[in-house]
Amino acid sequence: MEELRNIAQACINDQRIYDIVVSIANMTEEEASVFKSKVLAYFINKKSPDDVEAYKFYKLLLENQNARKVLDLYVEIAGNK
Repeated sequence: MEELRNIAQACINDQRIYDIVVSIANMTEEEASVFKSKVLAYFINKKSPDDVEAYKFYKLLLENQNARKVLDLYVEIAGNK
């Protein structure tokens, strides 16, 4: 849950991250499944620390409706500012 909160906090400071989270949150199950396959294919041979972190980011968002959970946390955090 802390990772999701960290991403929500990052959304406040970085519009690009927010846009990615919103895009994933709005995907249908089928779209998310296709995107997850593309993410895996893209990052399969990537070994740099940045690539590994990016893969973890996308993987986390694509699991268990986590992108929607991040948006809920974003609203909570932004509302407290």
